[in-house]
Amino acid sequence: MSFSLFGERLKTDVTNWEVGPYHLSLPGPIRLSLKLDGEVIISGEVETGFLHRGLEKCFELHSWKSAIPYADRLDPEAAVFGELVYCLAVEEAANTLVPPRAQAIRIILSELTRISCHLANAVRIARAVGAETVLHYLLRDREKIIDLFELLTGARFSLNFLRIGGVRADVTEGFIERVLDVCDLIRVRLKEYNDLFTFNHAFLKRTINVGVLSPALIKKYGMTGPNARASGINADVRKDRPYSGYEILDFEVPLGRGEGGTLGDAHERFLIRLREVSQSIEILKQVTEGLPLGEYLTPTEDKAVPEGEAYVRVESSRGLLGCHLMSLGGTAPHRVQFRAPSGFHLQAVPELITGLKLEDLSVVLASLDLSISEADR
Repeated sequence: MSFSLFGERLKTDVTNWEVGPYHLSLPGPIRLSLKLDGEVIISGEVETGFLHRGLEKCFELHSWKSAIPYADRLDPEAAVFGELVYCLAVEEAANTLVPPRAQAIRIILSELTRISCHLANAVRIARAVGAETVLHYLLRDREKIIDLFELLTGARFSLNFLRIGGVRADVTEGFIERVLDVCDLIRVRLKEYNDLFTFNHAFLKRTINVGVLSPALIKKYGMTGPNARASGINADVRKDRPYSGYEILDFEVPLGRGEGGTLGDAHERFLIRLREVSQSIEILKQVTEGLPLGEYLTPTEDKAVPEGEAYVRVESSRGLLGCHLMSLGGTAPHRVQFRAPSGFHLQAVPELITGLKLEDLSVVLASLDLSISEADR
């Protein structure tokens, strides 16, 4: 391959590059084996397994209740979704009812976590394009959500707050008011993010028409969540198979529009997450204003779950998160398996990065919002 520079033809050679497993441009411990023609990626392979912990096997060694902290660590950045999908699966297998107040508290934690994860993703995109100033604004606002986790659960990341049949404790004094205050604050901040990102020429040049995910590619690899919705795929578990009371809430599912670029590009994936933050704020306002009275936990002993299987799915911040478990009638799970969205998104990376310039690699990987922790398990 050759390029023209000032009228002269420059010949380039094909070179092999190994990136990772630890590198600032990567979303976590993975290795990329790239074949480059000059600065253009002509092929790539993804190698995972550097973070494998045997997490699913650990569930078999603990009782149904004491296994919840392991679900926390499925995706440490979005711990609540791991807890939620596991507890819902156990509750389905054991036919356990969850009080309306506990369901509302679960939704509050889920949507706060969704906002936190989307802000964290914007931080990674800001770092990838060199927007260091915006990075600090985003971290400042995300810290307020983490403070809410601490106020309610006593922990900032590994919450261990959900229980089979409800939640560990009721909302603390002043928590609802703090949630509403943070919602009002972030609603104002969203305009700042638009000014600093979506009207920034340098940011647009780095993201528009870059890393385009076509609807065909989405379906080929089973991709879900904001990455799929940015390509126009209308799929959201909260609407398609409502759980925990989402069926009574009024909210929209933002879809990609191809504004300023191509449907499904890195810019569209960024915009979708900003719009989802806005919808999460609306959900939080509805739930907190109509928080049901009553119990927050159905008393259950750490006893045997009837023999059988259950499969439950939730809409995590990264996509469809599923949990399949099997019980042989004992006091511990016989088998627990997770359907983690990041594992499917990683499969699309080799095809997605082919034809990109090397400088765009970090931007595209950041726009996919990958969690290597949940992909490896």
